[in-house]
Amino acid sequence: MRSKKQMETEIQGMKAQIARLAGPASKNESMEALLSEKAKSDEIGSNLLSLFKYMMDENRKTNMVLKGMHDKLDRMESELHADSGQEDQRDLKENKRFAKEQPVSGLDAKIMQIIQISGMSCADDIKKQMSYRGRNAASARLNRLYKLGLLERYQLGHKVYYKYDAGKTADTLIVSPPQ
Repeated sequence: MRSKKQMETEIQGMKAQIARLAGPASKNESMEALLSEKAKSDEIGSNLLSLFKYMMDENRKTNMVLKGMHDKLDRMESELHADSGQEDQRDLKENKRFAKEQPVSGLDAKIMQIIQISGMSCADDIKKQMSYRGRNAASARLNRLYKLGLLERYQLGHKVYYKYDAGKTADTLIVSPPQ
């Protein structure tokens, strides 16, 4: 899915292309006036002039279509801005409602304590501290805590390190069963 910024830049690009295609209307009007004067004075080039008039009419119709497209892009852009404001408000309300209390298991709470003590830990560190046989269980638990928004994740080389940031979870109550 495209981000709001990508959609806005695409809309702006489309508007610029439409403006270039439409061209100035005054140029077309002056060309039309010149052709109509030429048609009155010269009967020999009537076929050529009728062809030019046809082209000018088609150009006018094309410009009307382009103007309609430009107007529709304007409406889409305004709807995008209006919808994004409403969605942001809804997301904030939903996040506040769900972020107040976050239940975690006893093992997850212990992992978070290990990370708090050490500052940053990777799956190998958690594997050693929790006496896991493999790294997968530690990775899965760390990834789950990251997705819950309780940990921050940093890719350093081939390893992924996790860090607990108390400021990030200031409005979250972490609930775990007694140990």
